[in-house]
Amino acid sequence: MKKYFLILSLFASHSFYAQTLYQNEPIVRVRIINAVDTLKISFSDEWILASENLIKQFKPEDGEILFTIVNSGIKMTVMDRESFIMNESFILHSSADAGSLKIKNVPVGVGWWWESKEDRIYEGEIYIYINSENNFDVIVHLPLEQYLKGVVPNEIGGTSPLEALKAQAVAARSEAVMALTSKLYGGEHHDLTSGVECQVFGGNGKRTEMSDRAVIETKSLILSESGKPINAYYASNCGGHSELIRNVWFDRPASESYNISHPDWDDSIAVDFGVEENARGWIFSNPPAFCNPEMNNLPEWSRNNFRWKREISTEEIGRMTSKGKDSGNLIDLKILKRGTSGRTYHAKFIYEKDSTEVLGELNIRRMFDPPLRSSCFVIDKVESGLTFYGAGWGHGVGMCQSGAITMANRGYNFEQILKHYYRKADLIKAY
Repeated sequence: MKKYFLILSLFASHSFYAQTLYQNEPIVRVRIINAVDTLKISFSDEWILASENLIKQFKPEDGEILFTIVNSGIKMTVMDRESFIMNESFILHSSADAGSLKIKNVPVGVGWWWESKEDRIYEGEIYIYINSENNFDVIVHLPLEQYLKGVVPNEIGGTSPLEALKAQAVAARSEAVMALTSKLYGGEHHDLTSGVECQVFGGNGKRTEMSDRAVIETKSLILSESGKPINAYYASNCGGHSELIRNVWFDRPASESYNISHPDWDDSIAVDFGVEENARGWIFSNPPAFCNPEMNNLPEWSRNNFRWKREISTEEIGRMTSKGKDSGNLIDLKILKRGTSGRTYHAKFIYEKDSTEVLGELNIRRMFDPPLRSSCFVIDKVESGLTFYGAGWGHGVGMCQSGAITMANRGYNFEQILKHYYRKADLIKAY
């Protein structure tokens, strides 16, 4: 076991590297909303609104403030009676050091099966713009470490064991640093988004003393290879085996850690899951993986994702996957290529009138509405349509969050957890 878990060492030269990356903790700009034309905001303390033509002070007793887009401006209604018309953008700033505000009905998980709305609490500076879709772009500006306190509990759960939370904090910090430097998730006004396409940032609502502690105790630590930061990808449940990055994202840098695919336990296995028969056997197996809920004490959010089943009728699957084209019912779905974890990354959808080939793990999942949990699946034809049997939730590249929780419960520290999932990486300080 120990041969897989060498303790990570800090680079002797990382103080120099820190100076070349950031001298001080950076500020991140996180887009939290971009698809609504109405905002309902209340304040926990004194806040100042500043726009080109208006400055106004708010207090908790002002109640809920309504902002709506009217033509090319923003209408603000206070106490259901007092209205102001502002320009296309404004800033909200708290007079208190840790002041917070609440935004009602924030869209969550848009396009996924858990899509919903939540009231969320945020701190930092809030910048509000009108975007090209005539909706609000709401951007939070706050220090990186404070941002991470709103990511870690939303990504892995605030009650997870401390060492898993610390591993998550390092991975999330690495991903944020790469986003700042590469502009991978960036736009005109933001560096990161708040959903699963980037990292889930939910503000202050799910923070715990333990999740905050994990961020504080790993302050500035990121993952690197050859002295350079890497995208520290992670997913909810790998299904028992990690995937090579090239089979998920063809156009992203392939760090050495992502050129290794391995089972989520201590031993190695030599099975080609690209072979259909092997993939089927794997999906119906019960391997001793860290992320297997039958063998480990895992949270409820992980229990339904290690192995899953979904039934879709012939008519429904034809409608959802043809994306509005008059293709007729789906006749067959052929798996053309699988990755090292059994995930499909090249598939052919054959309809009554035409066919289409789809490349990319996420693109295949998103052919379905809502998307499949992962592209590691096999299909059985039944009279009513197709039955999908699958493994895992997410792309399978990098850290398995479910597996990290099990490792922490078994006594592994955060450095050992990170070394298991990012095998060629080291820890360095970013600032």
